Formats: sequence, structure tokens, C-alpha cells
Amino acid sequence: MDYVQLKEELDRIAYETTGDVSIYATTPDGVIAIRENEVKRSASILKVPVAMACLAAADRGEIDLDTLLKIEEPVGGSGVLAYMSDMEQITLRNALTLSIIVSDNSAANLVIEHVGIERIQNFFKHVGATHSQLTRKFMDYDALAQGLENVATAKDMVRFLMCLDPASENLSQTSKQQLKTIMRDQQLIDKLPAFQPIFDETLIIGNKTGTLPGVEHDIAYFENGERCVNIAVLTTDWEYNHDGQQTLAQIGKAIIKYLQTDLKSIES
Repeated sequence: MDYVQLKEELDRIAYETTGDVSIYATTPDGVIAIRENEVKRSASILKVPVAMACLAAADRGEIDLDTLLKIEEPVGGSGVLAYMSDMEQITLRNALTLSIIVSDNSAANLVIEHVGIERIQNFFKHVGATHSQLTRKFMDYDALAQGLENVATAKDMVRFLMCLDPASENLSQTSKQQLKTIMRDQQLIDKLPAFQPIFDETLIIGNKTGTLPGVEHDIAYFENGERCVNIAVLTTDWEYNHDGQQTLAQIGKAIIKYLQTDLKSIES
């Protein structure tokens, strides 16, 4: 599958589904953009830029990733901290890791509280993600009732993924590699990475999902050799969330096919 075929396939998927699909992808051959500036409820995909803001602050020496945080107000939803007994503390580093690999809401809230929403939002602005906002912690129903909502766009989310590029100056090389490894160790892989070949060690995928009733998101980097695709897919208006998950899986399947075909053409 070449770039033109990939673009046609993503267009087809986006416009033939029953949900509302926004896509922004950077590929070695060009950009693919479909409703990329449409603002949507972000769900948990914002945990990646929250982690980036934390790592950037650590790079500047403002915070210590080995700081112990008290687990005082665990919240439900995804994750494990809220369901573990006799666990009173966790390091900031481990909270950051859990917020990504199992989308732990309690851990993400610890990171937000320690880093601070203002510092996180300043990182958003510095990156140029002007349409995305973190206004409250996760599972904060009181803030939600006051009209505070976390939002994002597909294009903004790829702006964040580009911070992991070796040429980006938004994070140190150590922080980039740390976050890429955490995303690669993601446990929730039923969306964009769903069709990743089990025994293909040349294809690396790191992702972060987001889910709400009627909402299915995923952001990911795909690497095959020296070639990389950064993609954000934000989808809403699903009657059944499973349909959204399947749509994201098909988009990921197309990206994998594109990268595998491209690598074969280079080798030949």
C-alpha cells in the first residue's frame, strides 16, 4: 500500500462509518488530515501530554521523578491504584508510567496535582496545541458539572507525538526514550495496534487510548526501520463503542500495511 492508497483507505474508513472520525497523520510521504481541527472530548489521550509536561519539568530540574506521592483520593474507572489495599505511596515516575500503560486515573491525577494544571497548560501552549485543554482531573464529576471539560483535536495530539522526534527540543533525549518505552509497553492495544504482527520485531507501536460512552480515541507512533508514522484518531457519536474500536483497528491495519509495503520496496 503506497501513500495515495493509504490516504484513500483512511478517507473511505472515515466517511463510511456511522461515527464522527477525525484523523491527523504524518507519514514519510506526506500528511493525511480529515477533520483534524475538530475539538472533541479528550478522554484519556491527554495523559500523554500530561506525562510530557511532567518530564519537561523534570528536564528543567523543577521536579524530581523519584518524589514519593501520597495516594489520598483514589478514583475509579481504568487503572489499578484504586483497587489495591495497603498502598499509601507511589513515586511520581511510577504514577506517570501507570497513567499510560493501564490508563490509571488515580495515578494520572497524582501527576496532575504534582505538576500543576497551569504548568501543564503552559506546555500545551509551548508545543502549539492551542485547541487542546486540560481543565480538570480525571473522574472529577464536580468539575464536570461546572462545565469544565478536557478537550483535544487530532492535529494537536500529533503535535504532542512529534515531541518524541529526535529533532524536537521540547524534551530531553532521555525523556523521549522513557516515554516512548512506556507507550510501547501499553496494555490497551485493541485499537490502532490491534493488527500488529506478534512476531514482527521490526514494527514498533506505542499508543495511548481514550474511551467514554460513545467516544473511542487512540494516538500512536508506528516505526518500521527508519520510517515513522505519527497518528491521532479521535472518534465520537458511536451507538456502540465496539464499532468505534473496530474502526480504529482498521485504520491501524492500513498504517501497518503501508509501512510494511514501504519497507519491502526499500529493501528490494
